[in-house]
Amino acid sequence: MKIIQKLREIKRRFVLYCKILIQEKRHKSNLKKLRGKESIKVAFFAIHSSVWKYDYLYRLMCEHPLFDPVIVVCPAVNYGEENMLREMDKCYNMFVSRGYNVIRTYDTESKEYLNIKKDVNPDIIFYTNPYKGLIDDRYYITKFGDVLTCYVSYNYGNSSLYSMFHNLELHNLVWRIYSETESHKKYSIKHAFNKGVNVVVSGYPGTDVFFDSSYVFGNVWKIKDTALKRIIWAPHHTVEENENICYSCFMKYAQFMFDIAGKYQNQIQIAFKPHPLLRVKLNRLWGESKTTEYYENWNRIPNGMLFENDYVDLFLSSDAMIHDCGSFITEYLYTCKPVLRTDNGRDLESEFNPFALECLSVYYHAKSKADVEDFIVDVIIGKDSLKEKRNNFFKNKLLPPNGQMASQNILDDIVKCIN
Repeated sequence: MKIIQKLREIKRRFVLYCKILIQEKRHKSNLKKLRGKESIKVAFFAIHSSVWKYDYLYRLMCEHPLFDPVIVVCPAVNYGEENMLREMDKCYNMFVSRGYNVIRTYDTESKEYLNIKKDVNPDIIFYTNPYKGLIDDRYYITKFGDVLTCYVSYNYGNSSLYSMFHNLELHNLVWRIYSETESHKKYSIKHAFNKGVNVVVSGYPGTDVFFDSSYVFGNVWKIKDTALKRIIWAPHHTVEENENICYSCFMKYAQFMFDIAGKYQNQIQIAFKPHPLLRVKLNRLWGESKTTEYYENWNRIPNGMLFENDYVDLFLSSDAMIHDCGSFITEYLYTCKPVLRTDNGRDLESEFNPFALECLSVYYHAKSKADVEDFIVDVIIGKDSLKEKRNNFFKNKLLPPNGQMASQNILDDIVKCIN
């Protein structure tokens, strides 16, 4: 049996190696085709609104005379049709509300899919997710060998599962991976089959808004009175057995967070910001009725709210955060505000890469409900012993290269390669 598995792995690697060689030649050919073009069509393949990281890059391309960008809402097919349609509607409506050029790939009436090559004919495609089997196969990277393809991670890379986040088929075939930091590029060099030859360090475009001095965030909180401390609770989705990663503490704190909201009703308000997949998994564990009731109860309590939209304004208008997620480990640090991680007892060094561990060194940590309550009390009274350490980490580790936004670095690299 071991011999058969070994032979299969050798075959898989050989096939991937051949694909990489073929695609590298195609990349060179695709670049040549773009040189001299007056207008370059760029398609952003969006799946979930909650992990959209290309806002600033899309807008920069809208302003640039060379690019003609469009957002293409693609179906996520791994959790059934109902979830697919709900996520597509949420994604499409978000872009419409922003006045962006957006199209759907699926017609709910005819149940037909858009032919991207025929109806859009993109020169460059940006992917928002690397997983084969999540996006419909019609839109997977292997269908677009004659197009320049790019990828920015849907989350700030913090996991120690290097194969999942640096060595999938898409990571190896894509023309460009725009990476968060030099540390993340080194992970690709070490763990990717192609040795990270397609990785360019740009900074993380999902955090560009934190460097935009002109951005004015909205007050998205139910209670507009800023005297109440605004605390985000963002639980991860890994609540089922046999998960590839296991971050979640949700079951431990699900009722407790309601209790805390009630106990400190006159001092705090809590925004329940669940991972998009948490509802899907709770539906399986609890049933849809109990799950829906739980979610709706966050809107029913006086100082609570359910928040499932883009989180930038939520982050910027908050006072603190409690979570057990992956990407948020780094992303919330861009606000320079106090943040608590609820730990589930697993060894952090086995869960996260070295960069994430550096981030977690400027965190508060909770192993118990009492630790969570102590953090909330400290937020209320304004005690923040890690503030200076957190600010120094931001200055020394989180600033993007070249003294500009990550999206500008990405745009500059593409223009340079085309010219």
